[in-house]
Amino acid sequence: MHMGRRSYAIWWNEGNDPKRVGKLEIAPARALLSGNGSARLAVVLADITAVEYRRGEVRIDRRRATPVRIGSLDAPGTLLELAHALDPCCCWDGH
Repeated sequence: MHMGRRSYAIWWNEGNDPKRVGKLEIAPARALLSGNGSARLAVVLADITAVEYRRGEVRIDRRRATPVRIGSLDAPGTLLELAHALDPCCCWDGH
């Protein structure tokens, strides 16, 4: 099991929606993005088809759902840690 941090200060958007500011918490089967107002998004880890880090963002592709883009409001290196925590390969082999 990956024993890194489980909560991250982030911004995110789904498709062309406006950016939301809040946090991402990683649980055993999902990642929960929550933020300003009632903004909430649950990403089922088993539905993640790709995680890509580029240009200061992490893009999460999901089965039958719009991609999600995430940026860090946290310390340097947070996005790489987050990308590793969400990588589908990690979910299959337990790392």
